[in-house]
Amino acid sequence: MTDLATELAAATAAMVTRFPVDLRAPATEPDPALWKALVDAGFTALDVAEGAGGQGADLADALAVLDTLTEAGAITPYVEHALLAAWLAGRVDHALDGLSATVAVVDEATVRGDDERIRLSGSAIGVPYAASADVIVILASTADGAVIAVVDGRGPGLRVEPGTDLTGSEYSDIVFDDAVVTFSAPSPVTVDELRTRGALVYTVALAAAARTVRERTVRYATERVQFGRSLAKFQAIQQTLAHMAAQTTLMETAARAATAAASEDIDTARDAIAAAKIVTSRSAHDVAAAAHQIHGAIGFTAEHALGRFTTALWTWRDRYGTEHDWSEQLAARILDDGVDSWHLISGASDPVAQSTGTDAQSTDPGAQ
Repeated sequence: MTDLATELAAATAAMVTRFPVDLRAPATEPDPALWKALVDAGFTALDVAEGAGGQGADLADALAVLDTLTEAGAITPYVEHALLAAWLAGRVDHALDGLSATVAVVDEATVRGDDERIRLSGSAIGVPYAASADVIVILASTADGAVIAVVDGRGPGLRVEPGTDLTGSEYSDIVFDDAVVTFSAPSPVTVDELRTRGALVYTVALAAAARTVRERTVRYATERVQFGRSLAKFQAIQQTLAHMAAQTTLMETAARAATAAASEDIDTARDAIAAAKIVTSRSAHDVAAAAHQIHGAIGFTAEHALGRFTTALWTWRDRYGTEHDWSEQLAARILDDGVDSWHLISGASDPVAQSTGTDAQSTDPGAQ
């Protein structure tokens, strides 16, 4: 972790202390005071270029803030606004100017001109914070190529079909029916690239949530007395705790490796991100299950903090690709692209790619 990332994490932790998080599950609403503090501090556009209203920091710096927020159990639109929507708009030098945003992918979109206005039609499934965002930043696939478009979240031609995920956060479908586009530009970002970035972001979030689950479960097992001794003294509980600790450490290690790879080049880090998303998504279920097994019925109550983190593990493991989706991609790298499995595992240079003078990642349609 860089010095800046360490400072950002410490500053975020101080904000969480100043604006305590309500850990009841499911959440009834986001944490508005904490979110305002993040906005006022300029933390919501850290790795966005300065020309697009950002701070020009590294992705790893922004992920350090996410890690701290997730560890605290905060409910904010940090992922969708700061790490995805603001970044996507910034790639075409569009500043959000203080507006809250979320990101949506629209496949087979229709974009047409009408009286000097551009209108967009299509649909997006499973968009967090769609009902409360000021604007929707859209990556639309059209007949003429990918387009980044911005639509007023309360404008005409936009219908939000509201819903929530397991954490209680907004998670809605959107239908665009000739929605007026306030900004648009050809996209330098492909859907695969956005998906890869989203997978990395949720990998970090999953690892942070699992870390908190582990710490809370160890503390509970140590403090809870049954039959005259703490739960942690029972061999079966010790084995469960050890397995949880191993799974959580594996998740954290994978997240750090993927973050480090992405800090070098997000495109050539696709394999590391794919592996990390596989590990964190697969382990999330085991960590949550072990925690609830040890906590017993109390862990399922709305007032107990455990649910805030385990529902996050259950929800986020499918965001931006399941472990099965990413496993298929890694398998395709070996079976279809001819990448040597050892070089994929170790991260060493691929001699096949070197002999042809190309990067092994260049065979991926999502790489540029």
